[in-house]
Amino acid sequence: MHSNAATEYTFLDRERAEGPVLFVSKAHSNSLSVQSVIAGTLKANPGLQIERIQLDRLIELKSSIQREQSNSSAHSEQQKKIISFFRLAKAKSASDIHMLIGMNNVTIVQFRVHGDLEVIVQLDVEEGMTLASTIVMSMCDVAEKSFNANRAQDGRVRKEFLQGLELFGARYAHTPAEFGLYVVMRILPDDGKTPPTLDALGFLPEQQSLIRRMLSRPEGVITLSGPTGSGKSTTLRTFSAMYLAATGNRKRLMTLEDPPEGEIPGAVQTPIIADKSDPDAVNRAWTRSISASLRLDPDAMVVGEIRDANSVRSTQTAAKSGHLVKTTLHANDAVGILDRLTDTLDIPMGQVADPQVMIGLIAQRLVQLLCPNCKKRWEQVKSQLDTDQLALLTQFCEVEKLCFRHQAGCEYCYKGVTGRRVIAEVIRPDARFMELFRHNGKLAARSYWVNELGGITRGQHLMRYLNEGLVDPIDADYISPLDEDSLTLLPQEITV
Repeated sequence: MHSNAATEYTFLDRERAEGPVLFVSKAHSNSLSVQSVIAGTLKANPGLQIERIQLDRLIELKSSIQREQSNSSAHSEQQKKIISFFRLAKAKSASDIHMLIGMNNVTIVQFRVHGDLEVIVQLDVEEGMTLASTIVMSMCDVAEKSFNANRAQDGRVRKEFLQGLELFGARYAHTPAEFGLYVVMRILPDDGKTPPTLDALGFLPEQQSLIRRMLSRPEGVITLSGPTGSGKSTTLRTFSAMYLAATGNRKRLMTLEDPPEGEIPGAVQTPIIADKSDPDAVNRAWTRSISASLRLDPDAMVVGEIRDANSVRSTQTAAKSGHLVKTTLHANDAVGILDRLTDTLDIPMGQVADPQVMIGLIAQRLVQLLCPNCKKRWEQVKSQLDTDQLALLTQFCEVEKLCFRHQAGCEYCYKGVTGRRVIAEVIRPDARFMELFRHNGKLAARSYWVNELGGITRGQHLMRYLNEGLVDPIDADYISPLDEDSLTLLPQEITV
């Protein structure tokens, strides 16, 4: 049995294999109350070990035991059902839980696993509505406590319902749909203390070198783009951990997030506080938060998302005043980040095409990794491909190296897939790149990056995976078209 000692600065663990251990906060070990607890515990537990640790670790130890001992009987049957969905989603490495309430006169519950949707169970419509109402009214931290299926609502699931699930958090959102109500819950895994390495994410050695150089800069904006669900938040956490490790935790990293999607040990993480039902209020809150954070003496910042022209200007102001800023933006590819700033957000070209401010342009998407135990070879699959597929693969791939997904899967995988990995474009712009973008446009700058700077397009990154038999080319073509580079790169003699 675990038990707390009589002070918040000690913790007695009786279930250690080596015998009972009394954990004591280093900073408070000399206080009279703590000394009294130590003496009393020693008397009651012969052979007691005493370990002095930092207060944050002591609190974490206590919390972990409380999670183990949390009494789930306090939850209602509906809450327990939702928690069981979270538990199963975590076990399957799902990123989202979908509920389509009213579709085909039932509630269809789906998980998104490695990017694909899978039907988990079907419930009746009334039960689906009851579950959605339960989440909004009793499990979320939404400002309003009323459930309304006739308009969009969102919130964040409270921590007490995720205890013991190894999840950092979960987001809830619903919107009315033609068939009834569409509900999505985003699962946020608790990987903050051990964020994946660049290798584990899938960045190539050449790209990793560029990223390390970007993160070593004292100021500038590193912008990460990609579609929803492409792992941008995870990559930002990895970049943040790298920055803090490289600086020996001697620099202050502040994050602005809506809301925080994972722990970054050593960083000051702050949420954006605004009326989420008012887009203009949210945009103003982002801009206000960026400006306010500059008065809090940060060395580097993570701005979770660039939403409008004002937030762009604020991040650029931060970069020009000696701060390293890491942020995200929705764009189709790395060079497209600059296009989006000038064309959609109306940022003047002179502010965008500055290699001292825009020091990093990164675009990423995720492709599924094939199970090495059941994947199929080219010879096994080629007779099943249609004419267009055969022509595409024969023209752009070394077909004898290709492997394909075994949809039925095996005991070692999920339907032929074991996970996902990044395909990325990583650009560290130089003056010539920016000059070409400014005067000749996106295609010229992109082609110069590839032909002169040795840039690796996402298509070339994907091709490395295909040649190693790691990714199914038919599935990957939907993520990054195999013929994309042939359509978007100019001949070398035009770009120089």
